[in-house]
This record gives sequence, C-alpha cells and structure tokens, in this order.
Amino acid sequence: MARPSYAQLRAFNAVARERSFSRAAAALGVTQPAVTAQIRSLEEAFRVRLFERTGQGVQLTALGQRLFEQTDAIREVEDRAAEILSASFALAAGEIRVAAGAPAPTMRLVAEFGRRYPGVRVTTTFGAWDEVVAAIRTREADIGILTEAPKERSIAALSYLRQRIVALVPEGHRLAAARQLSLRDLEREPVVFRTGQSLTQKTLERRLAELGLTVAPILLLETREAIYEAVAQGLGIGFMFDAASTRLDGVRRVAVRELPDSYSEDVFCLADHRGLRTHEAFFEMAASLGAALRDGARR
Repeated sequence: MARPSYAQLRAFNAVARERSFSRAAAALGVTQPAVTAQIRSLEEAFRVRLFERTGQGVQLTALGQRLFEQTDAIREVEDRAAEILSASFALAAGEIRVAAGAPAPTMRLVAEFGRRYPGVRVTTTFGAWDEVVAAIRTREADIGILTEAPKERSIAALSYLRQRIVALVPEGHRLAAARQLSLRDLEREPVVFRTGQSLTQKTLERRLAELGLTVAPILLLETREAIYEAVAQGLGIGFMFDAASTRLDGVRRVAVRELPDSYSEDVFCLADHRGLRTHEAFFEMAASLGAALRDGARR
C-alpha cells in the first residue's frame, strides 16, 4: 500500500492551516510551486481531492478535513522535537559518555562540567589506555580522557594538563624522605607494577630496558588504585602519574631521576564528532580548567 511522505503531509498541513498555497509556502520557507507539487503528487498517488480551489481561496474537502484532523498532530511532534533539540543545544538536557584512565583528573573535569551544565547527564567508565581508546573508536564513549591520547587524523585532542611519573613510596621507608630516587634503587627494593596495558607501566619498562636494569615485581596489579593501596600497606614501591590520585595517606610521592619527562593529559574524541555541541562544551570547559590550573601553579 502506498504511504504519504512526510514532505507531502507537511505541505498538506501548511495549506490546510493557511488556506492558501502562497502563505503555506512562506510558512514552510519554500516556493509556492514546491508546495503545489507536493499536494498534486499526494492527490494523484491516492486518486483523491483534498482541496477545493475557489475564488475565495482554498477549502478542505470532506476527506481533506478528516485527514487534517489526524495529521495536524504532526505540528505538535515537530514542536516537541524542536524543544528537545533546543534544550540539547543549550545543554539544558542531554547525555555525554566519558571513558577515562585516571579517576582524579577525570572527576575534576566531570565535576566542573556538571557545575556548568547540570541538566546534562554524564556517565563515566574507567579502563586501561588501550580500552579507553577502543571505546572512543567504537563509539561506545563520546569523550576520552587519557595521558597521551593517540596522535592521528581521526582523533581530535586537547592537552589541558601536563604531569610526570613519580614513585609511590610507603611512609617510613628509607626513600620516603628523598627528594629524588633512581630506578637503580629498585634492584634492591620490593616493587609493585601495573599490568602491561598501562601507559605508566609501558613507559617504566621501556626506561628500565634502556638502562639495562632487570626488576622483578612482587605483585602485578590491574589498577592504579590497587597500586596505591599496596604501597600504602607497605608491600613495595609503585609508580603513578602525579595527578592520577588525590590521595595522600600512607604514601610519599618521590621524583624519579630517570623519568624527567612530562606527559600530556588529554581530552579527546573522534574528529568528526568534535563539532557536536556537547563535545564542544566539554573541550571548552577542559581548556578553561587547564588554564586555571596552570595559572594556579605559577602563583
């Protein structure tokens, strides 16, 4: 069975409301011939007459009136759709999915975004570097937050913070009061490592190999939170990016001589999604927060 198109019904509704083809065209923002063509095609497809053209204008036929009683609801649907879309553009409503590596920098961003746009729901998941990148590439997440996001044309990224890898040393340990330690010290110390998907672990293992050092961890743990807890319990020395946690209990952060480089903490998304309103707002917020953090660090 033939079905009327949305364009045909929209033109029909406009003429039925305005009782004029020219006024209907103006209301729709199209030409009068375009409206006439839509009405003609609708009438011809169903072999019906919906309007009577008279000297006083356009009048609905009995069939046209019955049809209009049903199709006039389209305007209400359009109005509701416009309200939803307008609210989303104004960020008074909507949702954004965040995938991230470290809770501390992520929660700082999420909290600031929530203060600015309380109507937008933010869902957040955490994972290793590879897992977060995969979530963005497969569109399971909208925004990624990672140290050193992928540098490729399909990814749009913003660096909002720089941080270094530090050693986590248990309080009371002989190295806890040191301003700096060497990776060579690890050969004589128990250590706890992350699993290989972690950027921290990849960087650490690469530097150990460059120095010709062999370090056997007493524990391999999945998360930075587990690393922190293991160190706080005195099990050994661990490693973490210095902004990855706001915890201070039971642990001392110590600079590492052989790891002087700073790394970029990035907000990123698919390049073809960068112009979406929610994504744009998140990037703007991250840039603003990053500038405030840098200003605070200089004072």
